[in-house]
Amino acid sequence: MSDRVVEVYAGAYASGKSETAINRARQYTILHKPVTLVDLDTVEPAYTLRPIARELQNTGINVITQPDNFGLGEAASYVTPAQINCLAQSGDIIIDVGYGAGGLDILDILNNIDKEQNLKIYLVVNTAKFETSTVENIIEYVTFAEGIEKREWKKFTGMISNTHFGDETTKEDVIKGYNKLKQASLQLNIPVRAIGIDEKLGKDFDLTYDGIEIWTYKRLMPKAFW
Repeated sequence: MSDRVVEVYAGAYASGKSETAINRARQYTILHKPVTLVDLDTVEPAYTLRPIARELQNTGINVITQPDNFGLGEAASYVTPAQINCLAQSGDIIIDVGYGAGGLDILDILNNIDKEQNLKIYLVVNTAKFETSTVENIIEYVTFAEGIEKREWKKFTGMISNTHFGDETTKEDVIKGYNKLKQASLQLNIPVRAIGIDEKLGKDFDLTYDGIEIWTYKRLMPKAFW
């Protein structure tokens, strides 16, 4: 389907990739655009979209996620036919990818993803996390997260700056994290697509900062841990 967008969000543990994917899907519903949110986190089955799927569906988001709690980390997770065939859904697609070994290689299980004309793959970066705490670490993590199977379609097209310290996050923390990611962005030649902020900081930012879109997050993932 050439007129739709498929967006993939990946990142290190606690980078905020799921929160970013959820809120990106919410942006689409606000624009009255049909959107499907796909949970492809096969690494942390205890922290997936399943517990909040109904709440998200009530906002107009079509949610595809694992139906139960089976699986213990990378060694014993599974995926369903609905996840594998998620691109058969109409409308725009948002995909939340789990962290861990293999990175974007999990995308290989999705039927026809290599045929999507408007595929956007984003790395969500929280510089408060050790794996992406420095410019050098961010650059190293991009290589790791791209996975083993290097394919032309499987490359990051942008990065999301999402530095946060939970409820203690300040405007200064957000800006400091963005500036660090900006340096990595210039070296990697991968643009910063957006800056994610908690809705509590909404009053401290305009619609853009340094020419980059501000995405305001309503944080729902704390409800998702079972």
